[in-house]
Amino acid sequence: MNTFIYKLGSVPYLNARPLTDWFTETEEGRAVGASVEFILPSQLAPRLEPGDFAAGLVSAVAWVRRPQLRYAPGISVACDGPVRSVRIFSQVPIEQIKRVALDTSSLTSVTLTKILLEERFGLRPEYTAMAPDLDSMLETHDAALLIGDKGYCDYDKSLLALDLGEIWKDWTNLPFVFALWIGRPDLLTDTLCSHLLSAKEWGTAHLDDVAKRRAQEHGESLERAQAYFSHAIVYDLGAREEAGLKLFAQKVHAHGLLGEPMAIK
Repeated sequence: MNTFIYKLGSVPYLNARPLTDWFTETEEGRAVGASVEFILPSQLAPRLEPGDFAAGLVSAVAWVRRPQLRYAPGISVACDGPVRSVRIFSQVPIEQIKRVALDTSSLTSVTLTKILLEERFGLRPEYTAMAPDLDSMLETHDAALLIGDKGYCDYDKSLLALDLGEIWKDWTNLPFVFALWIGRPDLLTDTLCSHLLSAKEWGTAHLDDVAKRRAQEHGESLERAQAYFSHAIVYDLGAREEAGLKLFAQKVHAHGLLGEPMAIK
């Protein structure tokens, strides 16, 4: 029977794998004694403050809403331009969007959608939280937000696809931070932060290996997985990413978006 020192939670998406595979796929990582459970970000975030996990790789807005929590330095799931996996798909031109279905898996991207549609496009549409199925979402809505593996899928080319990472970068000239390792300060210790940094360093040095191992189980071709890792996702948390995170936090407060996400309707 395995005895784990650290219980980690992670979003269940392809983009998280370079930050978690070290713990399960290498002898050095396994020796740390960490288990990794994969949970949707909207379900993972509420379990951090009670201490169900020592750390969770979860939506950045979870830290904005719970600043008493800590995030691990130097590590993120971010983008510095198009992210490819966080997109709004619309049946109508942007200016005609009146009803938007929001992926209930999401926290940060839901919040970012509301900020960008209002500030960049002058829109305040009606929002409904729905399970992430594009056909069902678009039956009753003009547009739909999808994140993660479903956001990265190819869909009907007639749909207008708005990449939230690209819009944010064009607007702010800063990267956008989607996820961080977050936890209570007594659980997300300096030692654990060091292990998480080792996992990131290994993962980013072995992106092709991670893509070969994980692409099929996430429904992607090897080529698309490699392109995603190499050209869309940033795993560092440097000065520019910190500046983007700080600006996002300011926007969340300014828009009064500190509440929890809506329930499924």
